[in-house]
Amino acid sequence: MTSDKATLGLDIGGSSVKYGWGDCKVGLQNFGKLELRQKNLPHLRETVRQILDICARELGLSSLGAIGIGTPGTIDRNSGKIVGVNPNLPFWVDTDPRELIPKELGLPVFCDNDANLMCLAEAWLRGGQGSVAGITVGSGIGCGFVVDGMIWHGAHGYALELGHITSISQGELCSCGRNGCLEAYASVEGLRHRLLELPGADDFITESSNLSSLLAFSQASPAAANIIAEGRDVLARGISDLIVILDPDAVVIGGGAMDGGLYPWNELKRLVKENLPSVNEERTSLEQAREGNRAGVLGAVILASQS
Repeated sequence: MTSDKATLGLDIGGSSVKYGWGDCKVGLQNFGKLELRQKNLPHLRETVRQILDICARELGLSSLGAIGIGTPGTIDRNSGKIVGVNPNLPFWVDTDPRELIPKELGLPVFCDNDANLMCLAEAWLRGGQGSVAGITVGSGIGCGFVVDGMIWHGAHGYALELGHITSISQGELCSCGRNGCLEAYASVEGLRHRLLELPGADDFITESSNLSSLLAFSQASPAAANIIAEGRDVLARGISDLIVILDPDAVVIGGGAMDGGLYPWNELKRLVKENLPSVNEERTSLEQAREGNRAGVLGAVILASQS
């Protein structure tokens, strides 16, 4: 894109679509969010159309040079389509996210996994040099890896699915259909399913409850508190293993559940360090995410601005 053009970034989530515009020089100049009140493709298309209308009114579509999209799910690098399962947006599979943008706009559109773009944004905020792993803790567990400002996708685009490493052999059923995944123990949805099996859970938790309900139950039930503590421990081991394998300069941890206090930062950091060999513990920095829930939008802006 030309230097005088802005970039629109979209971050598709399980309950909303966040958006904003800016560029890779100054970052975000605008940020907003529209709720996804229905989980189906026509409503998602309509939500994106509303965002384009907002952009047209407040910025002008002629001022855009490109659009970036962050999405949950695994994107096949050859077809550009989301493959596998997408538990929080079940309809959002076998689809190219770029098709959300009308072709008549004539704008280049770029997309990537939302955790990859969170990591890209956090790496950019740290100067864009070296290697940064980014982990998001929310409805699921996301992960990305950026080296010298470039997202590392692996050979086929499926790299860094930290949430779906096997943490417990023959363990809890994960939303992906496998057993024992880290996400089944450490994510908000995984915890919700486990907590609902406990006596008294119905007084606090439903299938649509938010994080605060889970935390309230853990205050009232020692068994619930133990399940959340197990999730924290499983996550810490997963992060430690990731550091040993990748040897990054930094690991940045964020996401809505971390912002909401699911796993207190100092506890999680201590456990990760305790699991590490001393050579890794001394050299890899563990950091909290700086950009919060804006990071996915910023990453989408940076992706499209640099492409």
